[in-house]
Amino acid sequence: MRLPLAEEGRNNNTRTLGTHTYSLCLGSSAGAVDRKRACADSQSTFGSTLVSQDATTPKNNLAPAVLELVFSFFQEKRRAMRLIVAFVSTLLAAFWEPVKYTWRHLLIWLQKMITAADIKFALKHKQTLFALQRVALPGLKDIPGPVALPIFGTRWIYNKYFGRYTITKIHEAYQSMFKEYGQVIKEEAFFNYPVISTCSAQDIEKLIKFPSKFPLRPPNGIVSKYRQNTPGRYNDGGLTNEQGKAWHRLRESTTHDMVNTRVIQNLIADVNDMAIDYIAGINKLRDPDTGRVQDIIELNRKLGFESTCLLGLGCRVGFLEDELNPRVKRLSQATNCLFEALNEANYNLPLWRYFPNSTYKKLAKAEEDLYELACEYLEPALQRIEESYEPEAAQTVLIGILKRSDLDDKDKKSSIVDFVSSGMNTIGNTLSLLLYLIAKNPDAQTKLYEEINNLLEPDEPISAKYLNSARYLKACVQEYFRILPTAPQIARIVESEMVLSGYQVPEWSVVLCHTSAACKNENYFHQADKFIPERWIASEVEANPDLKVQYPFLVSPFGFQRRICPGKKFTEQMLHIFLATVSTFLVIIWPTLVNVLSNSGCSSIRSAVRERFGAGVQVPVGPGWPTHYRF
Repeated sequence: MRLPLAEEGRNNNTRTLGTHTYSLCLGSSAGAVDRKRACADSQSTFGSTLVSQDATTPKNNLAPAVLELVFSFFQEKRRAMRLIVAFVSTLLAAFWEPVKYTWRHLLIWLQKMITAADIKFALKHKQTLFALQRVALPGLKDIPGPVALPIFGTRWIYNKYFGRYTITKIHEAYQSMFKEYGQVIKEEAFFNYPVISTCSAQDIEKLIKFPSKFPLRPPNGIVSKYRQNTPGRYNDGGLTNEQGKAWHRLRESTTHDMVNTRVIQNLIADVNDMAIDYIAGINKLRDPDTGRVQDIIELNRKLGFESTCLLGLGCRVGFLEDELNPRVKRLSQATNCLFEALNEANYNLPLWRYFPNSTYKKLAKAEEDLYELACEYLEPALQRIEESYEPEAAQTVLIGILKRSDLDDKDKKSSIVDFVSSGMNTIGNTLSLLLYLIAKNPDAQTKLYEEINNLLEPDEPISAKYLNSARYLKACVQEYFRILPTAPQIARIVESEMVLSGYQVPEWSVVLCHTSAACKNENYFHQADKFIPERWIASEVEANPDLKVQYPFLVSPFGFQRRICPGKKFTEQMLHIFLATVSTFLVIIWPTLVNVLSNSGCSSIRSAVRERFGAGVQVPVGPGWPTHYRF
């Protein structure tokens, strides 16, 4: 393990290594007297003394070494055993001159107290590492958090009978724990595996900026196990669960078109058509007397399914139709079962590790259905490739994956299944929360409506040009990501020892970056609990400097670094188009929606809606909006 060097005094006798401070007595064989004087001045004990090639030094340190050994034996048995090995190795190293360097660095390795950088430095300059004084920081066991039980860890706090929190409101649970324990807390998963959570901007920035070619994130264990047990269909755990070079290979091979701005912009026409069908669906749900729509959650879910299939499968599958065909119903059921199984696996006892329990069987059935349905939808794309037809805009991503020569059929199909399953519920839930915030802030809704009418000509559809100019529209979506992100935290596995809020966290620890909790901190955002899109507009910030965002990296709903969600650009474009379309036709009032159509602007969209809606009705609206509408 290598810790970063914060300071290095090559001519001095002090070095700061990563999270620990060491006092080093360095010297060559020509400066033996100076070495002895320096070591005599150091107050290091034998437990922090590495080695001396000078026979007198181990003998002089023998008495304190024995005392330290006896004391440590009663305090910590593991450390005492390491000291015994170190003591014997020190004696051998002191009297065995021919292999002094070998024994010296063997002892360094045994005690695990410095890094490879120190060893290389000592060898390069042919210097002897005499004394090492370590100032330890609070460690993993010192991080506060809920009381952990054997085997069950801290999962008991979410138990519906005697737990303190509800698993369906886990964001509220973390807000309460951060308030009680501080910005860093430690939980323990089943079998007492530690999981660290932080909402500190400095800690999150440290994790974001950590240089890593292949960032690590905790895999989904039950999915990995299922795919290991199904080698006929899967070569590995997939893009979400793989690590290192295997993950990097899949990422580079399968997401090239998905992160291409031009490819995503070519889908705007298809998304516009989908938005019109969405408005038509809302019209069918409204009350004929009042024009109000009481619940659009289910419709938003269907919209999320449809948009995900557009990107991943390259076609519209019919989720927004009045009657779903059997294949679409099966796809919806499989996706719902998959997410139910994942939730059960995350928060119940992991019995699926040892035998196929009900949770594992549910997930296996859902994965099997998703795989078979994805293969059915792939047939038209495969036929286009065989006939050398130019792909449609919606099929660019799909055919780009299918044409990859460095992927076999199993990798191609599993990647498509991952793309479809991961985005199914996410987009629908995101749109519902976004509309909720817009409904709760009528002033922002009015500004958004005015921007749409100012930027769009009467017969102009939503285009890339409009989306690039719609500053307030983008600011509304960005402010939503700050307040109610679909993913409230981002998981990482730290690849080296580091300090988080003053606590020393060992390598390979799982850390949850709670960006959602951090974004609600008044120390990081002015009026953090309010929906203020103006904070993301430069001209507004100039007029009101208090709105300046000091930590923009905290708004990371799609993750960060190389493991950022490849569907980020598509999802943002989807939200921009749907929010602009909805704001054109609807006054959004919590907890209902009131249909309103402007008398000016967007006539091309109005004409398309008229074909689906038929005759309109008059409804009362708030001040500043049209008093009625007709199609």
